[in-house]
Amino acid sequence: MTVLWVLTGPKSGDNGQVMNAAKASGLPFETRHIVFDSAHLGRKPVVRASLDGVDAERSDRLCGPWPGIVLVIGRRLSCVALWIKKQSGGATRIALFNAPKGRARDFDLVVLPPYYRKQKCASALSIRAPLTGIDPLRIAQAGNELAQALGAGQRPIHVLLVGGDMGQRKLEPGFVAGIYRQMRDGFAAGGAIHVSTSPRTPPRVVETLRPMLRPQDCLHAWRPDATANTYLGLLAHGESFTVTADSLSMLIEVARLGKPLVIAEPPRRHGLAGLKDWASGLLRPRDLRHALRMLYSGGYAVPLGMPPQPCRGLLPDDTGLVADRLRLLAGAEAEQVIRHCPAVPTAGPLTQ
Repeated sequence: MTVLWVLTGPKSGDNGQVMNAAKASGLPFETRHIVFDSAHLGRKPVVRASLDGVDAERSDRLCGPWPGIVLVIGRRLSCVALWIKKQSGGATRIALFNAPKGRARDFDLVVLPPYYRKQKCASALSIRAPLTGIDPLRIAQAGNELAQALGAGQRPIHVLLVGGDMGQRKLEPGFVAGIYRQMRDGFAAGGAIHVSTSPRTPPRVVETLRPMLRPQDCLHAWRPDATANTYLGLLAHGESFTVTADSLSMLIEVARLGKPLVIAEPPRRHGLAGLKDWASGLLRPRDLRHALRMLYSGGYAVPLGMPPQPCRGLLPDDTGLVADRLRLLAGAEAEQVIRHCPAVPTAGPLTQ
C-alpha cells in the first residue's frame, strides 16, 4: 500500500531533501514528478489548490486512490499538494518543507530549517539544518567517472561552484570574476581551479570567466544534455570549495562532506529590513543570512577573503526527527491508502 506521495520539481536540492525524509520514514511511498511551464516558473503564484502552470504532458499522473500523506517543498508544489488534498475530500495530509507562503492552516506538518523564524505553531517542526545531502556512493561513483578526464592535471583541485540569479538579485559577472581572482591570487595560486556552473548561472557569467582561466584551470559549464554529472565528481576530488552564497543547496551539500568551505557573499543591498510577517501571523520569510551565520559560527565555513579551513565537524542531521514526525502524521487511520475518494478528472494525461 502507498501511504506517502513525494512530489518532486525542477530543483534537485529541494528534491533531495524530501526524498531523504521519505526514505528515512520507512513508509511505503511513490514519487510524482511535476513539470511546470516556463511562464509559470518565472513568477510566484498565489498559494491555493491548483494545477495552474503544470505541464500535464510531461508530468506524472495525479489520480486516485489518493495517499495518506503528500510530501512537498516550495510554493508551486504546495499548490499541487493542496489540489490533491481537495480531491481526497480533505483526507490527505500535507507535510511541507519550508514556511508556507499562505494558507498555513492547511498544512499538517511544516518542517522549518533555522533560517525561518517561527512563533507558536502546532504543526511546525524546527530542524537545525536542511536535510540536503547526497548519497556518498553516488559521489564516489561520479568521482571514479571523472578521474579519467582529470588525468594528470595539476593538484590540488580547488572548486568554485557558481549559482545564479535569486529573485531580484542578479548574479553579476564582475562579482564572479572577482571571486576567481581572489582564489587565483590567493590560496589557489599553486593549484588548479575548476569552475562548475549551475542551471541558474547566466550565460554572461560563463562568457566572462572563460577567457580569464589559467592553462591548469577548467570551466565545467552546465548543459541540459550532459551525460555525466561533473558536479558530483568534483565533490569527490575537490580539496576546497568556494560557493556563491545564493546557492544554499550547494553550501549544505559541501558542508555535509566536511570539506573546507568558503562562502562568497555578494555586496549587500539596503532597504530590505522591513520584511513583514506572512498573513498567517505565524511564520516569517526566510533569512538566508541566518543560514550563513550558522555555517560560520559552527566552523563549517569561512567567508571569502579568509583561506579555507578544515571543517570542525559535520552538520547536524535531523532526518530521523523528521522521519519520526512523518510516521506520527501517518497514524493508524492514514496508514490505509484513501481508496474511496473519487478522482476528479481534468483534461490531459495528468489526471487520467
